[in-house]
Amino acid sequence: MRSLALLIKNCLLDVGIKVNVTVRRKRKELHVLLESTYFGDCQLLVEEITKCFTDIDDSLEAARIYTFLFGQPLPQWVEKIELFHDKRNLQDQLDKEKQLDPNVDINSKEAIVCDRFIVCGLGSLGQHIVFNLKKFAYKEYEVKICGIDKVQPEITEFDHFAELLDDSIILGDCRRTEVLIKAGIDKCRAIVLVTSNENVNIEAAIAARRLNPNVHIVVRSSRQNLNQLLKDQLGNFVALDPVDLPAAAFAVAGLGEGTLGLFQISDRKLRIVECTVAAEDYRFVRSPAYLLHKKHSRLLSIADLNTDRLFFQWQPEQFVQAGDRVTFIEYVDQDFTTSHRYVELADYYQRPQASSWQRLDQLLHKYTDSAFWKFQWKQMIAWFQAVRSRRLILWGILTVIVLLGLSSVILFLNVPNISWQKAISTSMILLLGGYGDVFGGLGEDQVPLWVMLFCLMITLISLLFVLGVLGLIADRILSSKFEFFKRSLPLPTHDHIVLIGFGRLGQRIADLLFKLQLPFVIVSENPNDCDLADKVPWFTGNIIEELSKTNLVRAKSILSVTDDQMLNLEAALLARDAAKKINREINLAIRTYDRYFSENLAELLPNSQSFCAYALSAEAFAGAAFGENMLSLFRLNQRTVLVAEYIISEQDTLIGKNLSQIAYGYTVVPIYLKTHEPKADGHSEFFMPSDDEVMKIGDRLTILASISGLRRIELGNLYAPKRWQLRAKPPLNSSVLLDAGNQLKNISGCDLELARRFMQSLPAAIELPMYDTQAYRLGQALMRLLPIKIYPL
Repeated sequence: MRSLALLIKNCLLDVGIKVNVTVRRKRKELHVLLESTYFGDCQLLVEEITKCFTDIDDSLEAARIYTFLFGQPLPQWVEKIELFHDKRNLQDQLDKEKQLDPNVDINSKEAIVCDRFIVCGLGSLGQHIVFNLKKFAYKEYEVKICGIDKVQPEITEFDHFAELLDDSIILGDCRRTEVLIKAGIDKCRAIVLVTSNENVNIEAAIAARRLNPNVHIVVRSSRQNLNQLLKDQLGNFVALDPVDLPAAAFAVAGLGEGTLGLFQISDRKLRIVECTVAAEDYRFVRSPAYLLHKKHSRLLSIADLNTDRLFFQWQPEQFVQAGDRVTFIEYVDQDFTTSHRYVELADYYQRPQASSWQRLDQLLHKYTDSAFWKFQWKQMIAWFQAVRSRRLILWGILTVIVLLGLSSVILFLNVPNISWQKAISTSMILLLGGYGDVFGGLGEDQVPLWVMLFCLMITLISLLFVLGVLGLIADRILSSKFEFFKRSLPLPTHDHIVLIGFGRLGQRIADLLFKLQLPFVIVSENPNDCDLADKVPWFTGNIIEELSKTNLVRAKSILSVTDDQMLNLEAALLARDAAKKINREINLAIRTYDRYFSENLAELLPNSQSFCAYALSAEAFAGAAFGENMLSLFRLNQRTVLVAEYIISEQDTLIGKNLSQIAYGYTVVPIYLKTHEPKADGHSEFFMPSDDEVMKIGDRLTILASISGLRRIELGNLYAPKRWQLRAKPPLNSSVLLDAGNQLKNISGCDLELARRFMQSLPAAIELPMYDTQAYRLGQALMRLLPIKIYPL
């Protein structure tokens, strides 16, 4: 090998590349390690090295070339050269597979593992749950599902839905003992109760617990207090609300570009943020991806990369470029409204007041502007023309003014010794129906007959007009339940959210928007007596007609969440067309009940977001059926991401693994860890925990995961790590060996005794199974302590 190394060095020297060359043989492969300050053209380098392989051993199958810059532990690039293709045969391939995993028998069949589930209630939500439970089936792991419903489902959300069930649908009441026994309650892993009647769900849960003390129960219920009591009483019990889960997804959709999710863990608020990297953004530009895992945040996705993976699509040494679309999670200690992303969305109704002199100056400019008065005149005319009763009131006021002036003049000119003040007051009495009061006090010889008849005519006219108008006003006050006396809330002028529909989902969304202090307007068909009625602008009536009153063209987002998906679509299209007239874009979030309709809407309105609430919730119900606690969900890259909580048990697939293996092996993102026992410093809670933390029994871990990530954790199906070779030389100071051994153990996850034995035997080489990010971190940590080279095999 030494002669081959010298040959390669001289060959490269002839083309002007000065390198240090090390050649190692690994089974049937040749590893060529090159170290230099500059390598130039990769293709030229490979061609020159290939010329040196003419006289090597015929048993070698390939050569790998690793190029290292001086002082760097990881290769700059790796190139593989195939050797002697004509000498390979099928037996060699089988031998190689056997060598990689000697415990696998190619002809043997794996033992099949099967779990059974019962789903009660096969409406839209139940069918989506069945579909998502079937996603957990993988290779040797089978999922068998039995469905129970009172009647045969009339509408199926999926083609060939019956094929997803392993038995025919059992028609009957899921509260009955005989029905549950027929469904196999005694041998199922979990029962999911999602009928539309919450009382039936809870009764069936109690019956299921009586028949099987170990079955895991997942219930559709919105009664939070009762749910907690039942959890304490029944045990192994989870209650979820299919309306509450997607509410956050709708609420953040109203925020527009930037925020994908908001939720709280323990006492800390977290948010998922998506942004396009600008050239001057110092947080991301010219930073390698592995450095973006910080104490307060984690990088989740770089969307511009062409990959199917939801998280970790990048190489650790890859630099983020301007124009990349990145998604990250971060937590904030202060309230959301004081965060830099929400200052511009502060409450429109609680702005700080200007000083007295500033207000006076503003008023002077305002009321001396002729354009202001023209605008007020037009506004007043439009206000009177909008409602017929207002026009009647206007004509009544005009009539009163004319009659008051006319009668005052006639009385002053024709009644002796009467003053203007007396004439005007007498006219007012006549207009209010006081004819007898007036002429009971005046002498007959002082008032001409025609004046008395004229005054009688005024009194009659006043009864028809003036008192009629007063009656309209009184009727208006009574019919509107005294809304006349309520404080009128100002309508936001721009960048507000219009929430259409105030059912259960609408109420959840409104509560979230109000807590975030975001400006929004509610439009609903029916009035609702709730706390928000006097806190935000509210329009009640025909939704399409009321939308025009919400300053629609200047709105930032439309959240259309009524129970009628066609009405939701109509409102969204109306808002889009209104915004287009002034060349604006508006965010649209539409509630649907059919996943096919959602897919079609994505093509019709490409810039909108359509959410099938049951489809979103079903993934959380399916995950909960396997024993996990679902805290929240959001959408990322057109996929649903679940916030799931695990409590590590003795037989858990996570036990004994560090967070690097969990994150990169299962493609999930650990965001919170609560250890069963406090650390040496007394802390037991960690947000954005270190990749080196090892899971122990009793630990509580919260992760972000897709449904496929949950499946991999359930089956213990890790993505296979690469095998890396670590070569190290003795350090100048042997006192660093203990620290180096600890770093090797913590980052790679190898045994501590093995790591220390390796450090004591330097110079030496060791093979380690690691993911790319692990290997990169290990190289960066050890290069500060001793000379190393680490490269993939």
